[in-house]
Amino acid sequence: MPFAQSKDGTRIAYETYGDGRIKLILLHGWGGSSSYWRDLVSHLHLGGLQIIVPSYRGHGDSDKPATGYTLHEIAQDMLAVIDAAGAKQFVLVGFSMSGKFAQYIAATCADRVRGLILIAPVPASTFPIAEVGRAWCETQHNREAAFKTILAPFTKIPVKRELTELFLDDFAKAAPVGLQETLNMCAASFVEQAKAIRVPTLVLAGSYDPMLTPDMLRSPILTQVAGARMVALPCGHEIPQELPEQTAALFEAFLSGMGQATG
Repeated sequence: MPFAQSKDGTRIAYETYGDGRIKLILLHGWGGSSSYWRDLVSHLHLGGLQIIVPSYRGHGDSDKPATGYTLHEIAQDMLAVIDAAGAKQFVLVGFSMSGKFAQYIAATCADRVRGLILIAPVPASTFPIAEVGRAWCETQHNREAAFKTILAPFTKIPVKRELTELFLDDFAKAAPVGLQETLNMCAASFVEQAKAIRVPTLVLAGSYDPMLTPDMLRSPILTQVAGARMVALPCGHEIPQELPEQTAALFEAFLSGMGQATG
């Protein structure tokens, strides 16, 4: 597995698939790693694509420092990976917590981001979740409790067992500081900067998502990101793993609709 080095020396692990001109960056959700996306990637046609999938600091095989868990530093980590993989411009996909990260990168690196796909995204406005998150963090070394607390309440369509086990493996090896501080980052707000995002944006929402419902996302995303469009899917929060084929098809349609390849 390759690594990129961020500005503070932290090594960030990442995976790549394909070598095409269209660069698609997939950002995983809380407690996961780059492995979260493997099933979805298997449903994508790789012709013309290069898919770049990082693991955040404190997660997966990336370094686990005690500091550096801010929107700015996470963005620097992701850009280090993107540069190491040779992407100048790219389409950015953010799931759940990383929907916020993706919007931040799009708002602060407008010359490089060509499009956004936000899946059940935490908005750019403040979204405090630390209180609930503490209960999630307490289950880190109890797989049954983690499943019942973090996964089961947020899915409508059963996820493949092997994908659930893979997430629980990743969750168990994440740095506690990384888990807590990335949750804290959800409370940060950069609404005014996000209003400047001017790239094609697709928002995917789960109709049965108990946390980030389509109605809840309409105001902070659709009214603030110019030109954003939403598709509501009949599933819960874990859209990429509950409906991987449909999600991949929506990716393909979005990329085709953009017309010009990015590289």
